[in-house]
Amino acid sequence: MKKILLCMLLLWGAIFTFGSCDVDIPEIEKPVLPEKDSSSQPDDEDDPSADPSGIFDYSKIGEHPRLFLNAQDFDRLKQEITNNSILKNIHEIIINRCNKEFVGASTLTYQKNGKRLLTVSRKALERICHLAYGYRMNGDYTYLNQAEKDIRSVCSFPDWNPTHYLDIGEMALAVAIGLDWLYNDLQPETRQMAQTALENYAFKTAIDPTYSGQFIEATTNWNQVCNGGLLAAALVTYEKDKSRAVEIIEQSFNSNKNKGMTTYGTDGNYPEGYMYWGYGTTYQVILIAALEKVFNTDNGLSQTTAGFLKTAEYMLFMAGTTGKCFNYSDCTEPEEPKLPMWWFAKKQENSSLLFNELRLLKKGAYASKFEERRLLPIIMGFINPEQVKETISAPQKKLWWGDGDTPVVLIHTDWTYSDTDKYFGMKGGRSNTSHGHMDGATFVYDAYGERWAMDLGMQEYAPLEAAGIDLWNSSQSSTRWSIFRLNNFSHNVITINNNQYHYQGKAFVRTDYMKNIGTKLGAKFECYGVNRNGSDYDVDAPVRTAEFIDNGGDLELVMKDEIKSRANKTPLVRWVMATPATTEIISNQCIKLSQNGKILYLTVQEQNNHPFTLKTWPASTDNKYDEANPGVTMVGFEAQMSAKDTRVFTTTFAKEPKNIN
Repeated sequence: MKKILLCMLLLWGAIFTFGSCDVDIPEIEKPVLPEKDSSSQPDDEDDPSADPSGIFDYSKIGEHPRLFLNAQDFDRLKQEITNNSILKNIHEIIINRCNKEFVGASTLTYQKNGKRLLTVSRKALERICHLAYGYRMNGDYTYLNQAEKDIRSVCSFPDWNPTHYLDIGEMALAVAIGLDWLYNDLQPETRQMAQTALENYAFKTAIDPTYSGQFIEATTNWNQVCNGGLLAAALVTYEKDKSRAVEIIEQSFNSNKNKGMTTYGTDGNYPEGYMYWGYGTTYQVILIAALEKVFNTDNGLSQTTAGFLKTAEYMLFMAGTTGKCFNYSDCTEPEEPKLPMWWFAKKQENSSLLFNELRLLKKGAYASKFEERRLLPIIMGFINPEQVKETISAPQKKLWWGDGDTPVVLIHTDWTYSDTDKYFGMKGGRSNTSHGHMDGATFVYDAYGERWAMDLGMQEYAPLEAAGIDLWNSSQSSTRWSIFRLNNFSHNVITINNNQYHYQGKAFVRTDYMKNIGTKLGAKFECYGVNRNGSDYDVDAPVRTAEFIDNGGDLELVMKDEIKSRANKTPLVRWVMATPATTEIISNQCIKLSQNGKILYLTVQEQNNHPFTLKTWPASTDNKYDEANPGVTMVGFEAQMSAKDTRVFTTTFAKEPKNIN
């Protein structure tokens, strides 16, 4: 503005000096500035009461901005982005989105998709978070004007949809960030609208058991998202109603500590899988980071469970070698940026946790669409510039495993992401966990630059709900299990007598094997009660072992399945694997898989030469609500067992077929 005014004075001076002027002087467009409060008084009175006592020292709550980045942090960041190419890259991604997508965007409107307002909440969060960051960094009033417009739009809604509380968790965070980061430049009326909406739509519903029951006792991402958004909003509005803010802060803190944090268990593997780790853990980090910035402590929250500070390494291992993750439970297949990794790397002073993030940043993934990109500006407060360099050493470990509700074993053979790097993931657990599938001891496998054993992943919720599927009921008779992608018939598992898995059966990791594995790369799971038909068991708990075996310098995956039938039971065994490869049965023991010029052979042997039949099946059903799975084939074998019989099937995944008869 000073430069514009100076130019105008010089121009007028020139006109005054030379009299009339034949040169046309273009009109300088003045930015639309928000009306400023003419006095230094707040738009409404601050709460004059003393700071309440409680879990935190509330007298430490300072000036705005206070969420994730304060005024000094923004000033420091302006210098750091000029000296650090990685920070500069992320900053430019944010600013480019402000210019190309958010300035001049259409008005946000109250529009639900089925029972959810979540798409609108996320769009609001994405716009406001980016624009508020852009204004703090560049001072561009077009960013401020658009952010203010968006804040006023959502605060004029009739509600934020309390019957699906995730919508409120994200909307509360959106308004909180806009109110906090833009506080002194917003119109007084806008500040008042934001504070009123947060009180009426967020805080009042959060203490109403009619709505809070959705997340207060939850041990899923709902706890983290809802409490994270509410706590951030309460920190921002503290000075207006101290008792209400403290009520929300302490309710959210206690709920998250006692319930939400338990999801990480002792080892850090996340029961809901890769995609929901990104959602839940992003908000978990938001909650903790908000507390740390305001109070300089999280009061032990990050130490609540042993698994929380281990969970970043779990996520590091969840990415395969082919741009695809281990997408168990409700999850899509592509690997994506995981924003919490920046916070964990700084917190634990471990730059190797950013190995995948920097690789994805260089590939352009951070500039593309990904699940949590609406929150990208927040990580600018998490990054330690001393850690983020163009080259970071690869992780040293090759195997990671965790026990708990959903045990997993994850293997990277050399971390080069080349044809020599093989990736294997196997998981256990039950189907009746949050977002769980009937997939005990399923696995994925990457080798020679391709994914050979895959998981079909999730199916969109809204169309299934519209079709009358009881999607959130995990009981044995629920129509959830009629969905092909969710039941055992689509997963890389053993099925007995074509029975649906039992929803309470569990695949356990064999901890005795894992604790004594030494330098071997392998996994072992025991599937207890998974294949029972009601209370009737046809087989004892099948045991699945997978190990990498060195064959002349090439590591080959060898999988062994041991099955024991019970007295008076003659079960039909079905071993199946989903693959995107072209399949060809070339002998009674071997299936040839081909894709993108690469070949892999599956060779099957039974320990005592009992018969089995190699087969392929379509990856589809006749159900109208099942999504198609083009290019996918189910491959494997079937075998009929005798009563009180033991069969041990060994399947080798190799470049060459083994012992073809």
